[in-house]
Amino acid sequence: MRNLIVLGGGEDQIPAYREGRRLGYRVIGVDQRPDALGAAEADQFLCMTSRDPEGIAHALGPIDVAAVISPASDAAQESVAELSRIYRTAHQPAPGALRCSVDKGFFREVIDRLGLPAYRYAQCDSAEELVKAAAGMDYPLIVKPADSSGSKGITVIDGPAELPGAIEHAWKYSFSRQVIIEELVAGRHCAVESFFADGRLAFMAVTDRTITGPPSMISISHVVPADLDEAVYARLGEAVTAICAEVGHQRGPVNFDFVLTAAGEILFIEMGARLGGNGMPLMVRHAFGLNTVEAAIRLALGEPLRITTSHRRTAALRILTADVDGVLTAIEGLDDLKRMPEVVEVQVFKSAGDRVRAYTQAGHKLGYLVMVADTRRLLESALDEALRTLRFVIEPDTKGSE
Repeated sequence: MRNLIVLGGGEDQIPAYREGRRLGYRVIGVDQRPDALGAAEADQFLCMTSRDPEGIAHALGPIDVAAVISPASDAAQESVAELSRIYRTAHQPAPGALRCSVDKGFFREVIDRLGLPAYRYAQCDSAEELVKAAAGMDYPLIVKPADSSGSKGITVIDGPAELPGAIEHAWKYSFSRQVIIEELVAGRHCAVESFFADGRLAFMAVTDRTITGPPSMISISHVVPADLDEAVYARLGEAVTAICAEVGHQRGPVNFDFVLTAAGEILFIEMGARLGGNGMPLMVRHAFGLNTVEAAIRLALGEPLRITTSHRRTAALRILTADVDGVLTAIEGLDDLKRMPEVVEVQVFKSAGDRVRAYTQAGHKLGYLVMVADTRRLLESALDEALRTLRFVIEPDTKGSE
């Protein structure tokens, strides 16, 4: 039996484990956490960092690898490319698209080259140079590692006095010690989950995205379709196509975060040339009938792409979270929630007795809730009821998190 390597063993990689097995492959999981969800899902599990492709290849030896994939993880994309080269798999990621995923400053350079609307930024490994660059920007600024994701290491600052501490915080989460500072853009937050086939934009789902706000700026929910004018959709599709052409992304999934300003400008924030995280493939499947996880695996296998949708529904994805660090003592209302007609899927990643973390990073989520309805108004009403129905009972830490 041929092998499929899945880098990462978190909740957003688990669908790839299950889909790979359904397609008839032996699944090898890699994650540095011994308690990762993937440890129980994999046919073989390596407890090691996914950022060491040579070490992974050494541990596995000369086996038959059909494909390598890492949904929702920017950090592992360079390893996906290197392991694909080592094992000579059918699909190789485009280098330019890969770099956009792991180097936020490079993505900003691409935006500038294309002449798309932009904002001021600076990226380097020198605190002194970043402080100098910030003098020419308008506060508030957002400070983050240039090569990380999931809102790790992010700080929003209101003045120069906060900048040195924010840079130090970002360094803790940067593998390259590259930090990027950007002007914080005001407007509507949205996201794009798309798929390219032979250089053509074969699928594009645009969501209205709700975030937690400063200091973490993490996604809390998505609603699809986004409530945007057709002209905005057209400009967005043209811009996404231009970006992907510029970086050589001809086939496969790609996602973007962007802000639509009051003046109607589309300001791209970040790009990931891989399946989106925070349950986005789950919402796409329920909203459009498209299994992007299967499509991404078939792409990695070198198979022809068939990107087709079977329906279009108004859908919401809500990320379930905790407000405090502590111990989860009970989950109330879960059965009642599942009986709601609008609820199509609930995933809870924690059980009573587990430690939980306040939602300051994307990795601290408790689960996903996906709902559908005939109209956006009905959907929003049902979502409010669902959030009143489900309750996570948490015994807070008295001395902070461990």
